[in-house]
Amino acid sequence: MARTLKVPHRSRPLALGYTRVSTADQAEHGASLEAQRSALAAEADRRGWDIEFVVDEGVSGKVPPTRRAGLGPALAALDAHEADALMAIRLDRVSRSVADFAALVDRAGKHQWGLVLLSPALDLADAAGRFTANVLASAAQYERELIGARTREGLAQRRAEGVRLGRPATVPAYVVTRIAAARAEGSSWAKIADALNADGVPTAQGGARWWPATVRKVADRAPTP
Repeated sequence: MARTLKVPHRSRPLALGYTRVSTADQAEHGASLEAQRSALAAEADRRGWDIEFVVDEGVSGKVPPTRRAGLGPALAALDAHEADALMAIRLDRVSRSVADFAALVDRAGKHQWGLVLLSPALDLADAAGRFTANVLASAAQYERELIGARTREGLAQRRAEGVRLGRPATVPAYVVTRIAAARAEGSSWAKIADALNADGVPTAQGGARWWPATVRKVADRAPTP
């Protein structure tokens, strides 16, 4: 998170270098926090700026900037003129929503702080930079919506083909056998669940408590002899 800056008068501009990763982003893009910090520090040095880093770890780009634990306070610090500019390596580190990004650009203009992106090289202090960034944000949102639509279509097709979706059950065979045997002997789902709980048998996902509906699902998914 950004700390509250205590220096009202600075000899050099101060940038807040924003870095963000989620597990998926690191795997896909390889943009680790350290790599982002190095790139931002180099650019700040080239411009003759001081830099202070703001970090959001494990935060999706879909989360609005103002609701992030690191970026939210950083924006407040910029509004209060405790820093001069926000820097990030790419637009998708800051926002993946056209509306959120447009609001951020308006906020920067209203409170007179800079917004700098390294790839592509954009400085939103001028109209050309803002236009280009908005085009990129629109393209990113369009791509995300296309991926979402394709995913939904693919899932619908698999359901139509009779493919069972979701995480596979990981209940051991002996537990499945126990449930089937107890049911064959006339035990209710609730009674079977109580017995499993009493013996400390973990659920399919490692949970500590069985419910009647869960027991029934396991029985329904068991292979027919």
